[in-house]
Amino acid sequence: MMKKAKGIIGKLKSQINEKHSGRVDIMAVGLISALAGLVIEYINIQLFVNQEQAFALVSLFGVLVILVPPLSIKYYRFSITKKLEESFPKFLSDVTSNIKSGMTLPQALRALQYDSYGKLGPYIKEINAKISWGVPFNKVLTDFAKKTESPNLSRTAHSIIEAHRSGGTMDTVLQAVSESLYELEKIKKERSSSVYSQMLNGYMIYFIFLAVIIGMSRFLLPTFNFGEGGTGFSDTLPAIFRNIVLIQGVFAGLTIGKMSEGRMISGVKHATVLAVVGFAVVVLAG
Repeated sequence: MMKKAKGIIGKLKSQINEKHSGRVDIMAVGLISALAGLVIEYINIQLFVNQEQAFALVSLFGVLVILVPPLSIKYYRFSITKKLEESFPKFLSDVTSNIKSGMTLPQALRALQYDSYGKLGPYIKEINAKISWGVPFNKVLTDFAKKTESPNLSRTAHSIIEAHRSGGTMDTVLQAVSESLYELEKIKKERSSSVYSQMLNGYMIYFIFLAVIIGMSRFLLPTFNFGEGGTGFSDTLPAIFRNIVLIQGVFAGLTIGKMSEGRMISGVKHATVLAVVGFAVVVLAG
């Protein structure tokens, strides 16, 4: 009884881990990053609290240690999903061509399992194996969509399944879906190219803003002198400028990513570059 119970518990754990492995990875990395960042901030307070520039730079480094690792994992998974979505229309088109040439669905899939589809290749081999084992095509597509964790591929799989259930032949259904996906990818690329100039404008506006902040801190700030031995408005302006630059860099980067690729997570790389460069420049220029 104990062995059976342990076996059942082990199976449940493996299923849970397989289902939630992505979340667990991000949570674990986020926890480790948070602890490391807090240690850095504690050391920073103990050693550099009286050194303004060093304190600001180490504080920025601590924040990056907390945020960058989990966001990098999330962005990496987003980029993988994007590549899968780009390769899937070609795969469907090739399957359709094979079926029209007289192959059955398992034969059409088997003929494509060694073709180059990038990140989609391992999924195609798994699909081919399941079809060969007699797993229904609808279930294979559903499992594939769940594993990719892509909303677009999930909608596509659901469309294929519903069209096939309604009585359409497989080659006609796959051809219609692949053509729709090709059009969708074409629209995405056209949108990316059309907003490229706006992305450059976003970078240009941010660096102009950065130049204005540096000019104010170097030439306007010294005029705010309220006497020796006292703390005045001029003492708080450097910290205000640094925070403004950091906030502007983060949100400008996220906006650029949203405009160019349609998802906020794609702006993480832009936000990191703008925030780090702007913050470091303001601290060093001050």
